[in-house]
Amino acid sequence: MPEWVRHLVQHFGVYLITFAIGYVLISKIRSLPHLAEAPGFLGGFSRFLVFGSRPSQYTSVSKDVEHPPALNSESIVVRALKLSFCTFGLLFSYLLWGVLQERIMTTTYADGRFESSTFLVFGNRFLAFIVASIALQFTPQPPFTPPFYMFSFTSISNVVSSFCQLESLKYISFPVQVLSKSSKMCFVLISGTIISGKKYPLYDYLVALVMALGICLFVFGKSSSKTESGVTTMSGVVLILGYLIFDSFTSQWQGHLFSKYKLSSYQMMFGVNAFSLFFTSVSLLLGGEMFESLSRVLGDPILFKDIISFSFCGAMGQMFIFYTIKTFDAIVFTMIMTSKQLFAVILSIVLYGHFTSSASAFGIMTVFSGVLYRIYRQHGEKSRRPTSK
Repeated sequence: MPEWVRHLVQHFGVYLITFAIGYVLISKIRSLPHLAEAPGFLGGFSRFLVFGSRPSQYTSVSKDVEHPPALNSESIVVRALKLSFCTFGLLFSYLLWGVLQERIMTTTYADGRFESSTFLVFGNRFLAFIVASIALQFTPQPPFTPPFYMFSFTSISNVVSSFCQLESLKYISFPVQVLSKSSKMCFVLISGTIISGKKYPLYDYLVALVMALGICLFVFGKSSSKTESGVTTMSGVVLILGYLIFDSFTSQWQGHLFSKYKLSSYQMMFGVNAFSLFFTSVSLLLGGEMFESLSRVLGDPILFKDIISFSFCGAMGQMFIFYTIKTFDAIVFTMIMTSKQLFAVILSIVLYGHFTSSASAFGIMTVFSGVLYRIYRQHGEKSRRPTSK
């Protein structure tokens, strides 16, 4: 049995078993539709978790709830400013998040290195859940109508995709890593067609290919005195495919929920993190890590500060993720995150004066040209649509 399979069973078997048990219970409740009309706690719990609530069940919707303006009423300048805001927020949050993650996993603290990656995920999800809960209490929100269990799908797919991404790095070569990640937009387009029945225009597929080409030119055009080594195995191919499939599903399912139920970003953040917090808590408790990790974190001020900072960056990044998917779509979010490697190296060039080849510079221009072209085409299509009165 491959090592990654054992790791999957060891670290995430609890998540999958818990998810499977919950799926069976929810299927059983769905076969008893009369529970949705039951009075008291049982009926309320069934509607919240399994059946969802109809908008008419709400007495009123606050007039203070901000509804985004129709897309065809926004100028291309406004859309570009919003895109710039989302891009900066996502890149700043997750570049800093990555730096803090590496610091926590490599720093020798008072009691040695902190090696519980599951507790880091737990801390990240806990703080994000608290932020979303506070936002829901103090800001006007639209009616919450989806069955709550639907958030579990994107939660578990995010957990599995993260595992596949990390494990795949042990089994695939550098060129395969670059090619696979640069082609993620194609998987997002396919998953959107399957999940929501969307029909994407031809230019979306062309932009995906152009971005993949640009990133490959950028990475492989960099002059380097040493050659990246690595061997690609079948396990690596399976894992990277798992990462692409589950990661594409995550963003598209979130977009599907936004579109179908008209959720706010904080409602999405609350639902996703509630299930992620539940899954990680069960795993930590059954694995005996929960109280040991808590005791160590609370007893080491430096470790506590690092984990709080790491979790804050993760929560901030989540707010930008959900805002980006809600304001634009999963495709734009994927384009931004696919371009993250470019922004990281551009920042390095600006700060440290690192040299980049002409091929890499052309790759950068190709990627940004693809992004700008898609914005231009989308704006042109929306401006031609008749405004509903």
